[in-house]
Amino acid sequence: MDMKTWREGRKSADDAVAAIREAFSALGLSEAFGRGVRPVVTHSGKAYVDLGMLRADQVEQAANAICAAGRHQ
Repeated sequence: MDMKTWREGRKSADDAVAAIREAFSALGLSEAFGRGVRPVVTHSGKAYVDLGMLRADQVEQAANAICAAGRHQ
């Protein structure tokens, strides 16, 4: 993969990480909750977000908030 492809993938992954951390913060979750969230770029340049190991109670809180937001649309 060329550097342009990697950089574009990394920017996309970084932006997604920032967005999910902001969403976690809006839910009132501590900054520590989002520390395990990492941007990942595959060898082909695809962007992913690794959520890492998260506390089950906090994930449940986040999932409930996401579901509630989806129902209000």
